[in-house]
Amino acid sequence: MIQFTEMVNDPKQQEAINRIEAFRKRFQDLRTPTKETGFFYENSSSQPADLVKNPVSESYEPDLEFARHAAFPLALTPDLLYRLRDYPFQPRLQVPWIAVADLLLSDLCSQVDRELYEMDIAVRQELLKGLSQERLCELSQFLLKYVRRNFQSNITGLKQAQYWTALAYVEPGKAAAELTQTLSKLLQQPNLPQWLQKASLVETLAEPLRNFQPLLTLAEAMKQTARGNYTQATELFDELPKTGKSAVVAGVRVNLPTHPVPAKTFSFETVSVNPQGKISEPQTKETAYFTEDLGAKTTLEMVYIPRGRFMMGAPEQEAESYDNQKPQHQVSVKPFFMGKYPITQAQWQAVAKLPKIHYDLKSNPSYFKGENRPVEQVSWYQAIEFCARLSQKTGKTYRLPSEAEWEYACRAGTTTPFHFGETITTDLVNYRGTDDKDNKWSGSYGQGPKGIYRQETTPVGSFGVANAFGLYDMHGNVWEWCADPWHDGYQGAPIDGTVWDETCNDNRYQNYIDLLVNTIDDNRSRLLRGGSWYSSPRYCRSAIRYYYLAPAVNFSSFGFRVVCVIAWT
Repeated sequence: MIQFTEMVNDPKQQEAINRIEAFRKRFQDLRTPTKETGFFYENSSSQPADLVKNPVSESYEPDLEFARHAAFPLALTPDLLYRLRDYPFQPRLQVPWIAVADLLLSDLCSQVDRELYEMDIAVRQELLKGLSQERLCELSQFLLKYVRRNFQSNITGLKQAQYWTALAYVEPGKAAAELTQTLSKLLQQPNLPQWLQKASLVETLAEPLRNFQPLLTLAEAMKQTARGNYTQATELFDELPKTGKSAVVAGVRVNLPTHPVPAKTFSFETVSVNPQGKISEPQTKETAYFTEDLGAKTTLEMVYIPRGRFMMGAPEQEAESYDNQKPQHQVSVKPFFMGKYPITQAQWQAVAKLPKIHYDLKSNPSYFKGENRPVEQVSWYQAIEFCARLSQKTGKTYRLPSEAEWEYACRAGTTTPFHFGETITTDLVNYRGTDDKDNKWSGSYGQGPKGIYRQETTPVGSFGVANAFGLYDMHGNVWEWCADPWHDGYQGAPIDGTVWDETCNDNRYQNYIDLLVNTIDDNRSRLLRGGSWYSSPRYCRSAIRYYYLAPAVNFSSFGFRVVCVIAWT
């Protein structure tokens, strides 16, 4: 009889052993097998005496053996366990139907959904140690048949996980290759919950996949990244056998990150605004981001922007739109990270202290002072210098967004004039909400209300609501520089989200240190987007485009935010 009382160093393993031993003791005298029937009966005074005597094997513990078999699937349902109980193993499991309920309601299992249970990974691993390789192969065949014919669940990915669990024991090479392909695809975007889920699945299959150590290392690196343990993640990624920026894992070439995708998530609130300017109740969303340490106790938060398509430009019927915002055209955008806010004065000051690349940067150029206010009075060239210094410090590629990236990020899946709806309100945005009679500008848009005119910038994020991507202050506060030179309209514009510059087809906009040299004598007008504290509502729309004749010019309404393009996106 196997005893589970040996002490081990791993606390989780010891806890699992203790739970299994408690389960064994609970049922060891409750049911006994009989030679006559091969079934088990609850011990009671009403049972025939001869059925309690003469057990088939004194060392045979039916409930424990059933638990060992039940530890094989990744998740358990009553239907699966009843079919497991009745499966024609050789020898067969000899437990009564009530054993299914006894197991699911025991401390070995926990309920995760309606009629869906799971065992802790340490418990599963300990129980599976009691099964022979031959029996594990039989269980694989059982589970593969069950997944194909009988499996039903609303849990996304569970059927595939059960399939891989079964496959790993009978065709570990095939399972390893399929799992590697899945992890490779996940590396293309930081869907952090998915990273953790799939990496944890690989961890549960460590025993049958023990000959595929690079796969186990890759999964562990992704898991540590998802949990925010970047140092450990980097060390694990570095352990993989690399060729350039990729590694061959289980026969699959995997493009590896140059830096771990950051695993933090943050919650934020979004609202919508009806045509009359009424603000809805806020909704809470969550997204991924990472934090860049700029030194001087200053950080930069970069929000993940997923890949997607959108209609760029103003539709024909949009009020107060201009020809230079047309024609609308579909653009595909690759994923990237974008500043949660416009660059603040504190962030500017931290980067301005870094070694000069080409241009001098004033430490405090802004007209409206305040650490958390957006930096302004910054020219396009100075913004480029900022990006170059930041790139050199971090080893990442920081740059200004392309015009397409900026509008895609601003809209965040919307098609209305503003990312929160058909109109705008000074309760949500810093702009000129009063009429400007000299310029004949209205302080309202459409059926929306007029508001106030603050006549200065406001601290970033001070209105407390973001767009659906988690970005703040995309309308108003300061105009934001984009990388593109000015064009009078969208005829001939690229549809892949890249910078539109006919004189630059060598991808130089990806390397701002080189760009500073290449554009030193380039005085073409550059793009600004988003509107400012000085702008009327029409100039704060998602589609608005503005430019200034010389990129060296700066005003108290000109600022910027940065994007970061990481190699694996």
